[in-house]
Amino acid sequence: MTPESWRRVGELFHEAVAVAPGERSLWAVQACDGDEELLRELKSLLESDRQAREGFVRDQVKAGLVSFYRAAERPEPRRAGPYRLIREIGRGGMGTVYHGQRDDQEYHIDVAVKLVSQGMDTAFVLQRFRRERQILASLDHPHIARLLDGGTIGNDLPYIVMEYVNGARITDYCRQRELNVAQRLSLFLDVCSAVEYAHRRFVVHRDLKPGNILVTHDGVVKLLDFGICKLLYSHPLGEDTVTEAGRAMTPDYASPEQIRGDPVTVVSDVYSLGAVLYELLTGRNPHRFANRSLLEIERTLCEQPVIRPSRAVEDRSLAKRLSGDLDTILLRALDKDPKRRYQTVPEFRDDLQRHLASLPVKAVPDRLGYRAGKFLRRHSGAAAVASASLALIVTGVLITQREERRMNDSLRLDLASAQIRISRLYFSQRDRVRARAAYSEAARILASLAPARGGTAIDALKVEMKALEADLADPEPR
Repeated sequence: MTPESWRRVGELFHEAVAVAPGERSLWAVQACDGDEELLRELKSLLESDRQAREGFVRDQVKAGLVSFYRAAERPEPRRAGPYRLIREIGRGGMGTVYHGQRDDQEYHIDVAVKLVSQGMDTAFVLQRFRRERQILASLDHPHIARLLDGGTIGNDLPYIVMEYVNGARITDYCRQRELNVAQRLSLFLDVCSAVEYAHRRFVVHRDLKPGNILVTHDGVVKLLDFGICKLLYSHPLGEDTVTEAGRAMTPDYASPEQIRGDPVTVVSDVYSLGAVLYELLTGRNPHRFANRSLLEIERTLCEQPVIRPSRAVEDRSLAKRLSGDLDTILLRALDKDPKRRYQTVPEFRDDLQRHLASLPVKAVPDRLGYRAGKFLRRHSGAAAVASASLALIVTGVLITQREERRMNDSLRLDLASAQIRISRLYFSQRDRVRARAAYSEAARILASLAPARGGTAIDALKVEMKALEADLADPEPR
Protein backbone atom coordinates (compact mmCIF):
# COMPACT_ATOMS: atom_id res chain seq x y z
CA MET A 1 0.00 0.00 0.00
CA THR A 2 1.08 3.59 -0.62
CA PRO A 3 1.71 6.00 2.27
CA GLU A 4 -1.51 7.79 1.34
CA SER A 5 -3.41 4.51 1.64
CA TRP A 6 -1.94 3.92 5.09
CA ARG A 7 -2.99 7.42 6.09
CA ARG A 8 -6.53 6.62 4.92
CA VAL A 9 -6.52 3.37 6.93
CA GLY A 10 -5.47 5.31 10.04
CA GLU A 11 -8.17 7.92 9.58
CA LEU A 12 -10.89 5.31 9.04
CA PHE A 13 -9.66 3.38 12.08
CA HIS A 14 -10.12 6.37 14.36
CA GLU A 15 -13.62 6.89 12.99
CA ALA A 16 -14.44 3.19 13.37
CA VAL A 17 -13.51 2.95 17.06
CA ALA A 18 -16.17 5.58 17.76
CA VAL A 19 -18.82 3.28 16.24
CA ALA A 20 -20.57 0.70 18.43
CA PRO A 21 -18.65 -2.64 18.31
CA GLY A 22 -21.62 -4.53 16.89
CA GLU A 23 -21.97 -2.09 14.00
CA ARG A 24 -18.29 -1.64 13.06
CA SER A 25 -18.11 -4.43 10.51
CA LEU A 26 -20.94 -3.05 8.36
CA TRP A 27 -19.64 0.51 8.83
CA ALA A 28 -16.16 -0.54 7.63
CA VAL A 29 -17.56 -2.16 4.47
CA GLN A 30 -19.50 0.96 3.61
CA ALA A 31 -16.61 3.32 4.45
CA CYS A 32 -14.12 1.44 2.26
CA ASP A 33 -16.53 1.63 -0.69
CA GLY A 34 -15.37 -1.52 -2.49
CA ASP A 35 -11.62 -1.13 -1.80
CA GLU A 36 -10.83 -4.68 -0.66
CA GLU A 37 -7.23 -3.94 0.34
CA LEU A 38 -8.29 -0.94 2.40
CA LEU A 39 -11.03 -2.99 4.07
CA ARG A 40 -8.67 -5.86 4.86
CA GLU A 41 -6.13 -3.58 6.55
CA LEU A 42 -8.82 -1.70 8.45
CA LYS A 43 -10.33 -4.94 9.78
CA SER A 44 -6.86 -6.16 10.77
CA LEU A 45 -6.26 -2.99 12.81
CA LEU A 46 -9.66 -3.24 14.47
CA GLU A 47 -9.02 -6.88 15.38
CA SER A 48 -5.61 -6.01 16.81
CA ASP A 49 -7.19 -3.20 18.81
CA ARG A 50 -9.75 -5.64 20.21
CA GLN A 51 -7.06 -8.11 21.34
CA ALA A 52 -4.34 -5.74 22.54
CA ARG A 53 -4.33 -3.89 25.81
CA GLU A 54 -6.70 -0.93 25.85
CA GLY A 55 -5.46 2.07 23.94
CA PHE A 56 -2.22 0.52 22.64
CA VAL A 57 -3.14 0.24 18.96
CA ARG A 58 -5.06 3.54 19.00
CA ASP A 59 -2.05 5.38 20.42
CA GLN A 60 0.26 3.82 17.83
CA VAL A 61 -2.03 4.71 14.93
CA LYS A 62 -2.44 8.24 16.25
CA ALA A 63 1.34 8.66 16.47
CA GLY A 64 1.65 7.37 12.93
CA LEU A 65 -0.89 9.88 11.63
CA VAL A 66 0.81 12.75 13.44
CA SER A 67 4.12 11.76 11.89
CA PHE A 68 2.52 11.52 8.45
CA TYR A 69 0.90 14.95 8.70
CA ARG A 70 4.15 16.53 9.87
CA ALA A 71 6.00 14.95 6.99
CA ALA A 72 3.33 16.15 4.55
CA GLU A 73 3.96 19.72 5.68
CA ARG A 74 7.62 19.51 4.64
CA PRO A 75 8.74 19.70 1.03
CA GLU A 76 10.23 16.55 -0.45
CA PRO A 77 13.95 16.57 0.47
CA ARG A 78 16.35 17.13 -2.39
CA ARG A 79 19.66 16.74 -0.61
CA ALA A 80 21.20 15.09 2.44
CA GLY A 81 24.51 16.80 3.09
CA PRO A 82 26.72 16.38 0.02
CA TYR A 83 24.32 13.80 -1.48
CA ARG A 84 21.74 14.65 -4.13
CA LEU A 85 18.56 12.57 -3.79
CA ILE A 86 17.56 11.21 -7.20
CA ARG A 87 14.51 9.04 -6.57
CA GLU A 88 12.72 7.10 -3.84
CA ILE A 89 13.55 3.38 -3.91
CA GLY A 90 11.99 2.15 -0.68
CA ARG A 91 9.76 3.18 2.19
CA GLY A 92 9.18 1.78 5.66
CA GLY A 93 7.21 2.85 8.69
CA MET A 94 9.96 5.14 10.01
CA GLY A 95 12.12 5.98 7.06
CA THR A 96 12.46 6.45 3.33
CA VAL A 97 15.34 5.20 1.19
CA TYR A 98 16.53 7.18 -1.81
CA HIS A 99 18.88 6.46 -4.65
CA GLY A 100 21.38 9.25 -4.12
CA GLN A 101 24.59 10.53 -5.60
CA ARG A 102 27.44 12.41 -4.06
CA ASP A 103 28.12 15.32 -6.39
CA ASP A 104 30.38 17.73 -4.51
CA GLN A 105 33.98 18.57 -5.32
CA GLU A 106 35.32 15.51 -3.51
CA TYR A 107 34.07 12.64 -5.68
CA HIS A 108 30.99 11.17 -7.39
CA ILE A 109 29.39 7.89 -6.28
CA ASP A 110 25.94 6.27 -6.30
CA VAL A 111 24.62 5.57 -2.81
CA ALA A 112 21.47 4.65 -0.90
CA VAL A 113 20.41 7.40 1.49
CA LYS A 114 18.01 6.60 4.28
CA LEU A 115 16.25 9.48 6.01
CA VAL A 116 14.69 9.05 9.43
CA SER A 117 11.20 10.47 9.66
CA GLN A 118 10.23 13.42 11.77
CA GLY A 119 8.80 12.38 15.11
CA MET A 120 11.63 9.91 15.67
CA ASP A 121 14.22 12.54 16.59
CA THR A 122 14.03 12.04 20.36
CA ALA A 123 17.20 12.02 22.47
CA PHE A 124 16.82 8.25 23.03
CA VAL A 125 16.37 7.43 19.36
CA LEU A 126 19.22 9.69 18.26
CA GLN A 127 21.55 8.08 20.79
CA ARG A 128 20.52 4.62 19.68
CA PHE A 129 20.79 5.60 16.03
CA ARG A 130 24.39 6.72 16.47
CA ARG A 131 25.24 3.50 18.31
CA GLU A 132 23.71 1.41 15.52
CA ARG A 133 25.52 3.47 12.92
CA GLN A 134 28.82 2.78 14.66
CA ILE A 135 28.06 -0.94 14.70
CA LEU A 136 27.35 -0.89 10.98
CA ALA A 137 30.57 1.01 10.36
CA SER A 138 32.47 -1.90 11.92
CA LEU A 139 30.97 -4.47 9.52
CA ASP A 140 33.23 -5.07 6.55
CA HIS A 141 32.15 -8.14 4.61
CA PRO A 142 31.73 -8.73 0.85
CA HIS A 143 28.12 -9.83 1.31
CA ILE A 144 27.00 -6.99 3.62
CA ALA A 145 26.02 -3.60 2.19
CA ARG A 146 28.50 -1.20 3.74
CA LEU A 147 27.72 1.92 5.73
CA LEU A 148 29.52 4.78 3.98
CA ASP A 149 28.51 7.97 5.74
CA GLY A 150 25.95 9.67 7.92
CA GLY A 151 24.83 13.02 9.24
CA THR A 152 21.84 15.22 9.93
CA ILE A 153 19.65 17.53 7.90
CA GLY A 154 17.01 20.14 8.71
CA ASN A 155 16.06 20.06 12.38
CA ASP A 156 18.77 17.55 13.24
CA LEU A 157 16.97 14.69 11.47
CA PRO A 158 19.55 11.92 11.03
CA TYR A 159 20.35 10.12 7.81
CA ILE A 160 22.63 7.28 6.87
CA VAL A 161 24.41 6.57 3.61
CA MET A 162 24.78 2.98 2.49
CA GLU A 163 26.35 1.20 -0.44
CA TYR A 164 23.88 1.32 -3.34
CA VAL A 165 22.93 -2.22 -4.35
CA ASN A 166 21.42 -2.50 -7.82
CA GLY A 167 19.85 -5.92 -7.55
CA ALA A 168 16.76 -8.05 -7.00
CA ARG A 169 15.38 -9.83 -3.97
CA ILE A 170 17.02 -13.22 -3.63
CA THR A 171 13.70 -14.99 -4.18
CA ASP A 172 12.99 -12.99 -7.34
CA TYR A 173 16.54 -13.49 -8.61
CA CYS A 174 16.30 -17.28 -8.27
CA ARG A 175 12.85 -17.45 -9.83
CA GLN A 176 13.69 -15.21 -12.78
CA ARG A 177 16.81 -17.23 -13.60
CA GLU A 178 15.14 -20.59 -12.85
CA LEU A 179 18.04 -21.67 -10.63
CA ASN A 180 18.09 -25.29 -9.47
CA VAL A 181 18.20 -26.35 -5.84
CA ALA A 182 22.00 -26.60 -5.66
CA GLN A 183 22.40 -23.11 -7.15
CA ARG A 184 19.91 -21.66 -4.69
CA LEU A 185 21.70 -23.32 -1.80
CA SER A 186 24.99 -21.89 -3.02
CA LEU A 187 23.56 -18.35 -2.95
CA PHE A 188 22.06 -18.98 0.47
CA LEU A 189 25.44 -20.06 1.84
CA ASP A 190 26.71 -16.56 1.03
CA VAL A 191 23.86 -15.16 3.12
CA CYS A 192 24.88 -17.45 5.98
CA SER A 193 28.45 -16.21 5.66
CA ALA A 194 27.32 -12.60 6.09
CA VAL A 195 25.07 -13.34 9.07
CA GLU A 196 27.78 -15.46 10.72
CA TYR A 197 30.25 -12.60 10.31
CA ALA A 198 27.87 -10.17 12.01
CA HIS A 199 27.18 -12.61 14.85
CA ARG A 200 30.89 -12.86 15.55
CA ARG A 201 30.76 -9.11 16.10
CA PHE A 202 27.77 -9.38 18.43
CA VAL A 203 25.26 -8.02 15.93
CA VAL A 204 21.93 -9.82 15.57
CA HIS A 205 19.94 -8.81 12.50
CA ARG A 206 16.41 -9.56 13.83
CA ASP A 207 14.69 -8.89 10.49
CA LEU A 208 16.14 -11.32 7.96
CA LYS A 209 13.82 -11.59 4.96
CA PRO A 210 14.09 -11.63 1.15
CA GLY A 211 13.52 -7.86 1.04
CA ASN A 212 16.74 -7.39 2.99
CA ILE A 213 18.73 -9.84 0.86
CA LEU A 214 19.49 -8.59 -2.64
CA VAL A 215 21.46 -10.23 -5.44
CA THR A 216 23.24 -8.11 -8.04
CA HIS A 217 23.18 -8.81 -11.77
CA ASP A 218 26.58 -10.45 -11.32
CA GLY A 219 25.19 -12.89 -8.75
CA VAL A 220 26.69 -11.22 -5.66
CA VAL A 221 24.59 -11.46 -2.49
CA LYS A 222 24.23 -8.30 -0.39
CA LEU A 223 22.60 -8.26 3.04
CA LEU A 224 20.95 -4.98 4.06
CA ASP A 225 19.75 -3.22 7.19
CA PHE A 226 21.80 -4.72 9.99
CA GLY A 227 20.69 -3.18 13.26
CA ILE A 228 19.08 -0.11 11.67
CA CYS A 229 15.97 -2.15 10.92
CA LYS A 230 15.16 -2.04 14.63
CA LEU A 231 14.65 1.69 14.23
CA LEU A 232 13.39 2.02 10.71
CA TYR A 233 10.84 -0.81 10.60
CA SER A 234 9.17 -0.68 13.99
CA HIS A 235 6.07 1.33 13.14
CA PRO A 236 2.65 -0.37 13.05
CA LEU A 237 1.91 1.25 9.71
CA GLY A 238 5.11 -0.06 8.12
CA GLU A 239 5.02 -1.83 4.77
CA ASP A 240 5.23 -5.42 6.04
CA THR A 241 6.51 -5.24 9.60
CA VAL A 242 4.34 -5.12 12.71
CA THR A 243 5.08 -4.36 16.34
CA GLU A 244 3.74 -5.34 19.70
CA ALA A 245 4.93 -3.16 22.56
CA GLY A 246 7.86 -1.99 20.43
CA ARG A 247 8.93 -5.43 19.17
CA ALA A 248 9.68 -5.13 15.45
CA MET A 249 9.26 -8.19 13.28
CA THR A 250 8.16 -9.43 9.89
CA PRO A 251 5.67 -12.24 10.70
CA ASP A 252 6.51 -14.46 7.71
CA TYR A 253 10.12 -14.76 8.89
CA ALA A 254 9.94 -14.00 12.62
CA SER A 255 10.78 -16.57 15.29
CA PRO A 256 8.33 -17.66 18.00
CA GLU A 257 10.40 -15.95 20.69
CA GLN A 258 10.11 -12.64 18.86
CA ILE A 259 6.32 -12.64 18.97
CA ARG A 260 6.39 -13.79 22.62
CA GLY A 261 8.72 -10.97 23.56
CA ASP A 262 11.46 -13.32 24.76
CA PRO A 263 15.15 -12.37 24.37
CA VAL A 264 16.26 -12.39 20.73
CA THR A 265 19.56 -14.18 20.13
CA VAL A 266 21.57 -15.62 17.24
CA VAL A 267 19.23 -18.62 17.35
CA SER A 268 16.40 -16.28 16.34
CA ASP A 269 18.36 -15.33 13.23
CA VAL A 270 18.81 -19.06 12.53
CA TYR A 271 15.01 -19.42 12.51
CA SER A 272 14.60 -16.47 10.14
CA LEU A 273 17.28 -17.88 7.84
CA GLY A 274 15.37 -21.15 7.82
CA ALA A 275 12.19 -19.30 6.85
CA VAL A 276 14.00 -17.53 4.00
CA LEU A 277 15.49 -20.80 2.72
CA TYR A 278 12.09 -22.51 2.97
CA GLU A 279 10.61 -19.90 0.64
CA LEU A 280 13.67 -19.98 -1.60
CA LEU A 281 13.25 -23.73 -2.18
CA THR A 282 9.46 -24.11 -2.15
CA GLY A 283 8.21 -20.72 -3.34
CA ARG A 284 6.00 -20.49 -0.24
CA ASN A 285 6.29 -19.09 3.27
CA PRO A 286 6.59 -21.66 6.07
CA HIS A 287 3.70 -20.04 7.95
CA ARG A 288 0.04 -19.81 6.96
CA PHE A 289 -1.77 -16.94 8.72
CA ALA A 290 -5.55 -16.85 8.66
CA ASN A 291 -5.27 -13.09 9.26
CA ARG A 292 -2.66 -10.60 10.42
CA SER A 293 -3.94 -10.03 13.94
CA LEU A 294 -1.32 -10.33 16.67
CA LEU A 295 -3.22 -13.22 18.27
CA GLU A 296 -3.26 -15.18 14.99
CA ILE A 297 0.43 -14.45 14.34
CA GLU A 298 1.35 -15.71 17.81
CA ARG A 299 -0.81 -18.83 17.49
CA THR A 300 0.68 -19.71 14.12
CA LEU A 301 4.31 -19.06 15.01
CA CYS A 302 4.18 -20.75 18.40
CA GLU A 303 1.76 -23.65 17.85
CA GLN A 304 1.15 -24.49 14.20
CA PRO A 305 3.61 -27.08 12.81
CA VAL A 306 5.61 -26.19 9.73
CA ILE A 307 4.73 -28.33 6.71
CA ARG A 308 7.63 -30.41 5.40
CA PRO A 309 9.15 -28.60 2.40
CA SER A 310 8.77 -31.70 0.20
CA ARG A 311 5.02 -31.69 0.95
CA ALA A 312 4.65 -27.97 0.30
CA VAL A 313 5.43 -28.26 -3.42
CA GLU A 314 3.39 -29.80 -6.22
CA ASP A 315 6.28 -30.59 -8.57
CA ARG A 316 7.15 -34.27 -7.96
CA SER A 317 10.76 -34.01 -9.01
CA LEU A 318 11.28 -31.02 -6.71
CA ALA A 319 9.50 -32.82 -3.85
CA LYS A 320 11.85 -35.77 -4.32
CA ARG A 321 14.87 -33.44 -4.30
CA LEU A 322 13.73 -31.77 -1.07
CA SER A 323 12.76 -34.95 0.76
CA GLY A 324 15.25 -36.43 3.16
CA ASP A 325 18.13 -34.19 4.17
CA LEU A 326 16.66 -30.82 3.18
CA ASP A 327 13.36 -31.62 4.91
CA THR A 328 15.27 -32.49 8.07
CA ILE A 329 17.65 -29.53 7.91
CA LEU A 330 14.88 -26.98 7.40
CA LEU A 331 12.61 -28.43 10.08
CA ARG A 332 15.46 -28.31 12.55
CA ALA A 333 16.20 -24.66 11.71
CA LEU A 334 12.47 -23.90 12.08
CA ASP A 335 11.92 -25.76 15.34
CA LYS A 336 9.57 -23.90 17.69
CA ASP A 337 11.93 -24.60 20.60
CA PRO A 338 15.12 -22.49 20.30
CA LYS A 339 17.09 -25.17 22.18
CA ARG A 340 16.32 -27.77 19.48
CA ARG A 341 17.40 -25.60 16.54
CA TYR A 342 20.89 -25.24 15.16
CA GLN A 343 22.54 -23.19 17.87
CA THR A 344 24.71 -21.19 15.46
CA VAL A 345 24.67 -20.21 11.80
CA PRO A 346 27.89 -22.23 11.18
CA GLU A 347 26.07 -25.39 12.33
CA PHE A 348 23.23 -24.66 9.90
CA ARG A 349 25.62 -23.81 7.08
CA ASP A 350 27.78 -26.88 7.71
CA ASP A 351 24.83 -29.25 7.30
CA LEU A 352 23.87 -27.58 4.02
CA GLN A 353 27.43 -27.94 2.77
CA ARG A 354 27.52 -31.58 3.83
CA HIS A 355 24.28 -32.18 1.95
CA LEU A 356 25.71 -30.62 -1.21
CA ALA A 357 28.79 -32.86 -0.88
CA SER A 358 26.59 -35.97 -0.35
CA LEU A 359 27.99 -36.37 3.16
CA PRO A 360 25.85 -37.41 6.15
CA VAL A 361 24.25 -34.37 7.78
CA LYS A 362 24.33 -33.96 11.54
CA ALA A 363 20.61 -33.28 11.80
CA VAL A 364 19.90 -36.88 10.73
CA PRO A 365 20.46 -39.76 13.21
CA ASP A 366 23.77 -41.51 12.43
CA ARG A 367 22.50 -44.86 11.15
CA LEU A 368 24.69 -47.19 9.13
CA GLY A 369 22.18 -47.48 6.28
CA TYR A 370 22.01 -43.68 5.97
CA ARG A 371 25.81 -43.36 5.93
CA ALA A 372 26.08 -46.14 3.34
CA GLY A 373 23.57 -44.40 1.07
CA LYS A 374 25.55 -41.16 1.29
CA PHE A 375 28.72 -43.09 0.55
CA LEU A 376 27.21 -44.51 -2.64
CA ARG A 377 26.16 -41.10 -3.95
CA ARG A 378 29.51 -39.56 -3.06
CA HIS A 379 31.49 -42.22 -4.93
CA SER A 380 29.09 -43.04 -7.74
CA GLY A 381 31.83 -43.27 -10.39
CA ALA A 382 34.07 -45.53 -8.38
CA ALA A 383 31.09 -47.52 -7.19
CA ALA A 384 30.40 -48.64 -10.73
CA VAL A 385 33.84 -50.29 -10.84
CA ALA A 386 33.55 -51.87 -7.40
CA SER A 387 30.08 -53.17 -8.23
CA ALA A 388 30.36 -56.57 -6.58
CA SER A 389 31.13 -55.18 -3.13
CA LEU A 390 28.83 -52.19 -3.44
CA ALA A 391 25.88 -54.40 -4.37
CA LEU A 392 26.10 -55.81 -0.87
CA ILE A 393 25.94 -52.29 0.55
CA VAL A 394 22.88 -51.45 -1.52
CA THR A 395 21.23 -54.54 -0.09
CA GLY A 396 22.22 -53.33 3.37
CA VAL A 397 20.70 -49.92 2.75
CA LEU A 398 17.35 -51.46 1.86
CA ILE A 399 16.97 -53.76 4.85
CA THR A 400 14.84 -52.87 7.83
CA GLN A 401 16.27 -51.28 10.96
CA ARG A 402 15.93 -54.55 12.85
CA GLU A 403 17.86 -56.44 10.18
CA GLU A 404 20.40 -53.63 10.07
CA ARG A 405 21.16 -54.08 13.76
CA ARG A 406 21.46 -57.86 13.30
CA MET A 407 23.79 -57.57 10.30
CA ASN A 408 25.74 -54.58 11.58
CA ASP A 409 29.22 -56.17 11.60
CA SER A 410 28.69 -57.85 8.23
CA LEU A 411 27.68 -54.57 6.62
CA ARG A 412 30.67 -52.81 8.12
CA LEU A 413 32.98 -55.45 6.67
CA ASP A 414 31.42 -54.96 3.23
CA LEU A 415 31.70 -51.19 3.55
CA ALA A 416 35.38 -51.42 4.57
CA SER A 417 36.09 -53.73 1.64
CA ALA A 418 34.37 -51.33 -0.75
CA GLN A 419 36.40 -48.41 0.62
CA ILE A 420 39.61 -50.34 -0.07
CA ARG A 421 38.54 -50.92 -3.67
CA ILE A 422 37.56 -47.29 -4.04
CA SER A 423 40.98 -46.29 -2.76
CA ARG A 424 42.62 -48.63 -5.27
CA LEU A 425 40.61 -47.10 -8.10
CA TYR A 426 41.54 -43.53 -7.19
CA PHE A 427 45.15 -44.63 -6.71
CA SER A 428 45.23 -46.05 -10.24
CA GLN A 429 43.88 -42.71 -11.50
CA ARG A 430 46.70 -40.86 -9.66
CA ASP A 431 44.17 -39.13 -7.38
CA ARG A 432 46.04 -39.64 -4.13
CA VAL A 433 43.92 -37.22 -2.10
CA ARG A 434 40.75 -39.27 -2.60
CA ALA A 435 42.67 -42.52 -2.41
CA ARG A 436 44.00 -41.62 1.03
CA ALA A 437 40.55 -40.41 2.13
CA ALA A 438 39.01 -43.77 1.20
CA TYR A 439 41.90 -45.58 2.88
CA SER A 440 41.35 -43.59 6.10
CA GLU A 441 37.63 -44.39 6.05
CA ALA A 442 38.38 -48.10 5.63
CA ALA A 443 40.80 -47.94 8.57
CA ARG A 444 38.20 -46.21 10.71
CA ILE A 445 35.58 -48.86 9.93
CA LEU A 446 37.96 -51.73 10.67
CA ALA A 447 38.95 -50.15 13.98
CA SER A 448 35.29 -50.08 15.03
CA LEU A 449 34.85 -53.84 14.50
CA ALA A 450 35.24 -56.36 17.32
CA PRO A 451 38.11 -58.76 16.33
CA ALA A 452 36.40 -61.75 17.90
CA ARG A 453 33.32 -61.28 15.72
CA GLY A 454 35.12 -60.44 12.46
CA GLY A 455 37.70 -63.23 12.63
CA THR A 456 39.41 -64.23 9.41
CA ALA A 457 37.60 -61.63 7.31
CA ILE A 458 39.12 -58.79 9.32
CA ASP A 459 42.60 -60.32 9.08
CA ALA A 460 42.28 -60.57 5.30
CA LEU A 461 41.22 -56.93 5.02
CA LYS A 462 44.12 -55.86 7.23
CA VAL A 463 46.54 -57.59 4.85
CA GLU A 464 45.00 -55.66 1.96
CA MET A 465 45.27 -52.45 3.98
CA LYS A 466 49.01 -52.96 4.57
CA ALA A 467 49.61 -53.47 0.86
CA LEU A 468 47.55 -50.38 0.04
CA GLU A 469 49.38 -48.34 2.66
CA ALA A 470 52.70 -49.30 1.07
CA ASP A 471 51.48 -48.27 -2.37
CA LEU A 472 50.24 -44.92 -1.11
CA ALA A 473 53.66 -44.31 0.44
CA ASP A 474 55.37 -44.69 -2.97
CA PRO A 475 56.14 -41.46 -4.85
CA GLU A 476 54.34 -42.67 -8.02
CA PRO A 477 51.59 -45.23 -8.65
CA ARG A 478 52.78 -48.56 -9.98
